[in-house]
Amino acid sequence: MVALLVSCTVSIPSKDVEIPFQYEGKRSGAFAWSYRAGDYVRGTPAVSDGIVYVGADDNTLHALDANTGDSIWRYETADNVTSPPVVFEDAMVIFGSWDGAVYALDAAQGEVRWQHQTDGWVTASPVISDSTVYVGSHDGFLYALAAERGDLVWRYETDGLIEGGACLVNDLAVFGSTDNYVYALDSGSGDLRWRYRTDGDIVSTPAVGAGTAYVGSTDRKLYALDVSTGRLLWTFEAGYGIEASPIVINGTVYVGANDGRVYALQALDGRLVWQYQARDIVRSSPTAYGDLLFVGSDGGCIYGLDRETGEPVWSYRTAGAIAAGPAIADGMLFVGSTDRHVYAFNVTVE
Repeated sequence: MVALLVSCTVSIPSKDVEIPFQYEGKRSGAFAWSYRAGDYVRGTPAVSDGIVYVGADDNTLHALDANTGDSIWRYETADNVTSPPVVFEDAMVIFGSWDGAVYALDAAQGEVRWQHQTDGWVTASPVISDSTVYVGSHDGFLYALAAERGDLVWRYETDGLIEGGACLVNDLAVFGSTDNYVYALDSGSGDLRWRYRTDGDIVSTPAVGAGTAYVGSTDRKLYALDVSTGRLLWTFEAGYGIEASPIVINGTVYVGANDGRVYALQALDGRLVWQYQARDIVRSSPTAYGDLLFVGSDGGCIYGLDRETGEPVWSYRTAGAIAAGPAIADGMLFVGSTDRHVYAFNVTVE
Protein backbone atom coordinates (compact mmCIF):
# COMPACT_ATOMS: atom_id res chain seq x y z
CA MET A 1 0.00 0.00 0.00
CA VAL A 2 1.29 3.43 -0.93
CA ALA A 3 0.56 5.79 1.96
CA LEU A 4 1.27 9.43 2.64
CA LEU A 5 1.47 10.45 6.28
CA VAL A 6 1.49 14.10 7.31
CA SER A 7 2.90 13.67 10.81
CA CYS A 8 1.43 15.58 13.72
CA THR A 9 4.83 15.82 15.34
CA VAL A 10 6.33 18.05 12.66
CA SER A 11 5.45 21.38 11.13
CA ILE A 12 2.22 21.21 9.13
CA PRO A 13 1.47 23.42 6.13
CA SER A 14 -1.01 26.26 6.52
CA LYS A 15 -4.68 25.30 6.82
CA ASP A 16 -5.23 27.22 3.60
CA VAL A 17 -2.84 24.97 1.66
CA GLU A 18 -4.15 21.76 0.15
CA ILE A 19 -2.59 18.71 1.78
CA PRO A 20 -2.44 15.66 -0.52
CA PHE A 21 -4.53 12.68 0.47
CA GLN A 22 -3.22 9.38 -0.87
CA TYR A 23 -4.56 5.89 -0.37
CA GLU A 24 -3.56 2.78 -2.32
CA GLY A 25 -1.96 5.00 -4.91
CA LYS A 26 -5.13 7.03 -5.57
CA ARG A 27 -5.04 10.72 -4.80
CA SER A 28 -7.64 13.37 -4.05
CA GLY A 29 -7.37 16.90 -2.73
CA ALA A 30 -7.85 16.92 1.04
CA PHE A 31 -8.49 20.39 2.43
CA ALA A 32 -11.73 21.95 1.14
CA TRP A 33 -12.60 24.85 3.48
CA SER A 34 -12.69 26.05 7.05
CA TYR A 35 -15.30 28.11 8.89
CA ARG A 36 -14.58 30.17 11.99
CA ALA A 37 -17.17 30.05 14.78
CA GLY A 38 -17.17 32.40 17.75
CA ASP A 39 -15.75 29.85 20.20
CA TYR A 40 -14.76 26.20 20.63
CA VAL A 41 -16.40 23.63 18.35
CA ARG A 42 -16.78 20.47 20.45
CA GLY A 43 -19.63 18.51 18.87
CA THR A 44 -19.91 16.17 15.91
CA PRO A 45 -21.53 17.88 12.90
CA ALA A 46 -24.65 16.56 11.19
CA VAL A 47 -25.02 16.75 7.42
CA SER A 48 -28.27 16.69 5.47
CA ASP A 49 -29.33 17.93 2.05
CA GLY A 50 -26.10 19.83 1.48
CA ILE A 51 -26.09 21.60 4.85
CA VAL A 52 -23.69 21.06 7.76
CA TYR A 53 -25.20 21.67 11.20
CA VAL A 54 -22.77 22.11 14.09
CA GLY A 55 -22.84 23.71 17.53
CA ALA A 56 -20.19 25.81 19.26
CA ASP A 57 -19.37 27.38 22.60
CA ASP A 58 -20.51 30.72 21.17
CA ASN A 59 -23.98 29.43 22.23
CA THR A 60 -24.91 28.97 18.59
CA LEU A 61 -25.98 26.25 16.18
CA HIS A 62 -24.43 27.04 12.81
CA ALA A 63 -25.86 25.93 9.47
CA LEU A 64 -23.19 25.92 6.74
CA ASP A 65 -23.12 25.19 3.03
CA ALA A 66 -21.43 21.78 2.79
CA ASN A 67 -19.62 22.66 -0.43
CA THR A 68 -18.30 26.11 0.46
CA GLY A 69 -18.49 26.54 4.24
CA ASP A 70 -20.55 29.72 3.84
CA SER A 71 -22.98 30.49 6.66
CA ILE A 72 -26.63 29.86 5.77
CA TRP A 73 -28.14 30.72 9.15
CA ARG A 74 -27.30 30.80 12.86
CA TYR A 75 -29.47 30.17 15.90
CA GLU A 76 -28.31 31.42 19.29
CA THR A 77 -29.25 29.75 22.57
CA ALA A 78 -28.47 30.94 26.11
CA ASP A 79 -25.38 28.76 26.59
CA ASN A 80 -22.85 26.48 24.90
CA VAL A 81 -23.98 24.06 22.20
CA THR A 82 -21.90 20.87 22.35
CA SER A 83 -24.77 18.47 21.68
CA PRO A 84 -24.33 16.89 18.23
CA PRO A 85 -27.50 17.72 16.26
CA VAL A 86 -29.71 15.23 14.45
CA VAL A 87 -31.89 15.93 11.41
CA PHE A 88 -35.46 14.65 11.37
CA GLU A 89 -37.03 13.90 7.97
CA ASP A 90 -34.82 16.57 6.33
CA ALA A 91 -37.19 19.14 7.87
CA MET A 92 -36.06 19.74 11.46
CA VAL A 93 -32.68 19.83 13.18
CA ILE A 94 -32.84 18.81 16.84
CA PHE A 95 -30.12 19.43 19.45
CA GLY A 96 -29.52 20.38 23.05
CA SER A 97 -27.85 23.30 24.82
CA TRP A 98 -26.17 23.93 28.15
CA ASP A 99 -29.15 26.19 28.88
CA GLY A 100 -31.04 22.94 29.55
CA ALA A 101 -33.30 23.05 26.51
CA VAL A 102 -33.81 20.64 23.64
CA TYR A 103 -34.46 22.64 20.47
CA ALA A 104 -36.11 21.71 17.18
CA LEU A 105 -35.47 24.19 14.38
CA ASP A 106 -36.65 24.41 10.81
CA ALA A 107 -33.74 22.84 8.91
CA ALA A 108 -33.87 25.31 6.04
CA GLN A 109 -34.48 28.60 7.87
CA GLY A 110 -33.36 28.02 11.48
CA GLU A 111 -36.70 29.08 12.97
CA VAL A 112 -37.87 27.41 16.21
CA ARG A 113 -40.45 24.66 15.77
CA TRP A 114 -40.48 23.67 19.44
CA GLN A 115 -38.41 23.73 22.63
CA HIS A 116 -38.46 21.40 25.65
CA GLN A 117 -36.82 22.49 28.89
CA THR A 118 -34.90 20.11 31.18
CA ASP A 119 -33.19 20.95 34.47
CA GLY A 120 -29.61 20.35 33.38
CA TRP A 121 -27.15 20.81 30.56
CA VAL A 122 -27.99 18.83 27.44
CA THR A 123 -24.70 17.64 25.93
CA ALA A 124 -25.91 14.36 24.45
CA SER A 125 -26.89 13.91 20.85
CA PRO A 126 -30.60 13.20 20.40
CA VAL A 127 -31.56 10.01 18.59
CA ILE A 128 -34.87 9.52 16.77
CA SER A 129 -37.03 6.46 16.08
CA ASP A 130 -40.72 6.16 15.18
CA SER A 131 -41.21 9.93 15.54
CA THR A 132 -39.83 9.92 19.09
CA VAL A 133 -36.72 11.81 20.19
CA TYR A 134 -34.61 10.24 22.94
CA VAL A 135 -32.13 12.51 24.70
CA GLY A 136 -30.44 12.62 28.09
CA SER A 137 -29.76 15.59 30.36
CA HIS A 138 -27.38 16.42 33.18
CA ASP A 139 -30.47 16.45 35.41
CA GLY A 140 -30.20 12.64 35.29
CA PHE A 141 -33.24 11.96 33.14
CA LEU A 142 -33.50 10.29 29.76
CA TYR A 143 -36.36 12.02 27.93
CA ALA A 144 -38.61 10.61 25.24
CA LEU A 145 -40.21 13.50 23.32
CA ALA A 146 -42.64 13.59 20.42
CA ALA A 147 -40.56 14.65 17.42
CA GLU A 148 -43.27 16.75 15.80
CA ARG A 149 -44.13 18.96 18.77
CA GLY A 150 -41.71 18.21 21.61
CA ASP A 151 -44.35 16.89 24.02
CA LEU A 152 -43.07 14.65 26.80
CA VAL A 153 -43.85 10.97 26.19
CA TRP A 154 -41.98 9.66 29.24
CA ARG A 155 -38.79 10.22 31.20
CA TYR A 156 -36.58 7.92 33.27
CA GLU A 157 -34.38 9.07 36.15
CA THR A 158 -30.86 7.81 36.90
CA ASP A 159 -28.65 8.76 39.83
CA GLY A 160 -26.06 10.55 37.73
CA LEU A 161 -25.61 12.83 34.75
CA ILE A 162 -26.44 11.60 31.27
CA GLU A 163 -23.69 13.05 29.08
CA GLY A 164 -23.72 10.64 26.13
CA GLY A 165 -26.44 9.62 23.72
CA ALA A 166 -28.68 6.58 23.65
CA CYS A 167 -28.44 3.72 21.18
CA LEU A 168 -31.73 2.32 19.90
CA VAL A 169 -31.96 -1.36 19.06
CA ASN A 170 -35.12 -3.43 18.62
CA ASP A 171 -37.44 -1.97 21.28
CA LEU A 172 -34.67 -0.84 23.64
CA ALA A 173 -32.97 2.47 24.40
CA VAL A 174 -29.47 1.68 25.74
CA PHE A 175 -27.43 4.45 27.40
CA GLY A 176 -25.03 5.19 30.22
CA SER A 177 -24.91 7.53 33.22
CA THR A 178 -22.27 8.90 35.56
CA ASP A 179 -23.86 6.74 38.27
CA ASN A 180 -21.69 4.02 36.60
CA TYR A 181 -24.64 2.08 35.15
CA VAL A 182 -25.53 1.05 31.63
CA TYR A 183 -29.33 1.10 31.26
CA ALA A 184 -31.67 -0.58 28.81
CA LEU A 185 -35.22 0.82 28.77
CA ASP A 186 -38.31 -0.17 26.86
CA SER A 187 -38.32 2.54 24.20
CA GLY A 188 -42.11 2.69 24.14
CA SER A 189 -42.84 2.91 27.86
CA GLY A 190 -39.55 3.90 29.50
CA ASP A 191 -39.69 0.84 31.77
CA LEU A 192 -36.36 -0.59 32.91
CA ARG A 193 -35.45 -3.88 31.21
CA TRP A 194 -31.99 -4.25 32.72
CA ARG A 195 -29.00 -2.33 34.01
CA TYR A 196 -25.33 -3.22 34.42
CA ARG A 197 -22.89 -1.57 36.85
CA THR A 198 -19.35 -0.65 35.83
CA ASP A 199 -16.67 0.82 38.09
CA GLY A 200 -16.60 4.28 36.53
CA ASP A 201 -18.62 7.05 34.92
CA ILE A 202 -20.12 6.40 31.51
CA VAL A 203 -20.01 9.57 29.42
CA SER A 204 -20.17 8.18 25.89
CA THR A 205 -22.76 6.61 23.60
CA PRO A 206 -22.95 2.80 23.35
CA ALA A 207 -22.68 0.97 20.04
CA VAL A 208 -24.69 -2.13 19.20
CA GLY A 209 -23.93 -4.89 16.72
CA ALA A 210 -25.11 -8.49 16.34
CA GLY A 211 -27.06 -8.45 19.61
CA THR A 212 -24.23 -7.01 21.69
CA ALA A 213 -23.93 -3.55 23.27
CA TYR A 214 -20.43 -2.09 23.54
CA VAL A 215 -19.84 0.74 25.99
CA GLY A 216 -16.76 2.36 27.50
CA SER A 217 -16.28 3.54 31.08
CA THR A 218 -13.82 5.79 32.88
CA ASP A 219 -12.77 2.64 34.76
CA ARG A 220 -10.59 1.95 31.67
CA LYS A 221 -12.76 -0.87 30.37
CA LEU A 222 -14.83 -1.45 27.27
CA TYR A 223 -17.78 -3.70 28.15
CA ALA A 224 -19.56 -6.09 25.80
CA LEU A 225 -23.07 -6.84 27.10
CA ASP A 226 -25.83 -9.03 25.73
CA VAL A 227 -28.30 -6.41 24.57
CA SER A 228 -31.35 -8.49 25.50
CA THR A 229 -30.33 -9.38 29.06
CA GLY A 230 -27.41 -7.16 30.07
CA ARG A 231 -25.23 -10.21 30.71
CA LEU A 232 -21.50 -9.50 30.55
CA LEU A 233 -19.81 -11.19 27.59
CA TRP A 234 -16.30 -9.76 27.82
CA THR A 235 -14.25 -6.72 28.82
CA PHE A 236 -11.15 -5.09 27.37
CA GLU A 237 -8.97 -2.85 29.52
CA ALA A 238 -7.24 0.20 28.04
CA GLY A 239 -4.41 2.14 29.65
CA TYR A 240 -6.70 4.93 30.91
CA GLY A 241 -10.40 5.76 30.97
CA ILE A 242 -12.61 5.48 27.89
CA GLU A 243 -14.65 8.61 27.19
CA ALA A 244 -14.97 8.06 23.44
CA SER A 245 -17.97 6.34 21.88
CA PRO A 246 -17.13 3.07 20.09
CA ILE A 247 -18.33 1.97 16.68
CA VAL A 248 -18.73 -1.61 15.43
CA ILE A 249 -18.28 -2.58 11.78
CA ASN A 250 -18.15 -6.04 10.22
CA GLY A 251 -17.19 -7.83 13.41
CA THR A 252 -14.67 -5.26 14.66
CA VAL A 253 -15.11 -2.69 17.44
CA TYR A 254 -13.13 0.54 17.18
CA VAL A 255 -12.69 2.84 20.19
CA GLY A 256 -10.35 5.55 21.45
CA ALA A 257 -9.12 5.99 25.02
CA ASN A 258 -7.51 8.56 27.28
CA ASP A 259 -4.19 6.73 26.91
CA GLY A 260 -4.05 8.26 23.44
CA ARG A 261 -4.63 4.96 21.65
CA VAL A 262 -7.18 3.87 19.10
CA TYR A 263 -8.04 0.19 19.55
CA ALA A 264 -9.49 -2.32 17.10
CA LEU A 265 -11.00 -5.35 18.84
CA GLN A 266 -12.71 -8.52 17.74
CA ALA A 267 -16.40 -7.93 18.45
CA LEU A 268 -16.93 -11.59 19.37
CA ASP A 269 -14.40 -11.90 22.19
CA GLY A 270 -12.59 -8.55 22.65
CA ARG A 271 -9.28 -9.83 21.28
CA LEU A 272 -6.94 -7.00 20.26
CA VAL A 273 -6.52 -6.73 16.48
CA TRP A 274 -4.37 -3.59 16.41
CA GLN A 275 -3.74 -0.36 18.28
CA TYR A 276 -2.55 3.04 17.11
CA GLN A 277 -0.83 5.55 19.39
CA ALA A 278 -2.07 9.08 18.72
CA ARG A 279 -0.39 12.19 20.03
CA ASP A 280 -2.83 12.80 22.92
CA ILE A 281 -6.11 11.71 24.54
CA VAL A 282 -8.67 10.30 22.10
CA ARG A 283 -12.17 11.39 23.15
CA SER A 284 -13.33 11.51 19.55
CA SER A 285 -15.56 8.72 18.31
CA PRO A 286 -14.15 7.17 15.13
CA THR A 287 -15.96 7.36 11.80
CA ALA A 288 -15.51 4.82 9.02
CA TYR A 289 -15.32 5.58 5.32
CA GLY A 290 -14.63 2.62 3.07
CA ASP A 291 -11.43 1.01 4.27
CA LEU A 292 -10.47 4.05 6.33
CA LEU A 293 -11.10 5.04 9.93
CA PHE A 294 -11.06 8.75 10.82
CA VAL A 295 -10.58 9.87 14.43
CA GLY A 296 -9.43 13.01 16.24
CA SER A 297 -7.36 13.64 19.36
CA ASP A 298 -6.82 16.29 22.01
CA GLY A 299 -3.50 16.94 20.30
CA GLY A 300 -5.40 18.62 17.48
CA CYS A 301 -4.93 15.99 14.79
CA ILE A 302 -7.50 14.25 12.65
CA TYR A 303 -6.10 10.88 11.59
CA GLY A 304 -6.99 8.59 8.71
CA LEU A 305 -6.09 4.98 9.56
CA ASP A 306 -6.33 1.79 7.56
CA ARG A 307 -9.22 -0.08 9.19
CA GLU A 308 -7.63 -3.51 8.79
CA THR A 309 -4.12 -2.72 10.00
CA GLY A 310 -4.28 0.57 11.90
CA GLU A 311 -1.55 1.93 9.63
CA PRO A 312 -1.70 5.75 9.41
CA VAL A 313 -2.54 6.93 5.91
CA TRP A 314 -3.18 10.63 6.41
CA SER A 315 -3.40 13.25 9.11
CA TYR A 316 -4.15 16.95 9.44
CA ARG A 317 -3.30 19.17 12.36
CA THR A 318 -5.55 21.89 13.70
CA ALA A 319 -4.61 24.44 16.34
CA GLY A 320 -6.90 23.01 19.03
CA ALA A 321 -8.24 19.76 20.45
CA ILE A 322 -10.64 17.61 18.46
CA ALA A 323 -13.07 16.50 21.16
CA ALA A 324 -15.80 14.91 19.04
CA GLY A 325 -15.96 12.56 16.12
CA PRO A 326 -15.94 13.68 12.49
CA ALA A 327 -18.90 13.30 10.13
CA ILE A 328 -18.70 12.09 6.53
CA ALA A 329 -21.22 12.74 3.77
CA ASP A 330 -20.97 12.75 -0.03
CA GLY A 331 -17.25 12.13 -0.03
CA MET A 332 -16.46 14.95 2.39
CA LEU A 333 -15.29 14.85 5.99
CA PHE A 334 -16.36 17.53 8.49
CA VAL A 335 -14.82 18.04 11.92
CA GLY A 336 -14.72 20.73 14.61
CA SER A 337 -11.80 21.90 16.74
CA THR A 338 -11.31 23.98 19.87
CA ASP A 339 -9.35 26.37 17.65
CA ARG A 340 -12.90 27.63 16.86
CA HIS A 341 -12.99 26.23 13.34
CA VAL A 342 -15.02 23.68 11.43
CA TYR A 343 -12.92 21.94 8.77
CA ALA A 344 -14.02 20.19 5.60
CA PHE A 345 -11.90 17.75 3.57
CA ASN A 346 -12.47 15.91 0.34
CA VAL A 347 -11.80 12.26 1.12
CA THR A 348 -13.11 10.73 -2.08
CA VAL A 349 -10.88 7.89 -3.23
CA GLU A 350 -11.30 7.49 -6.98
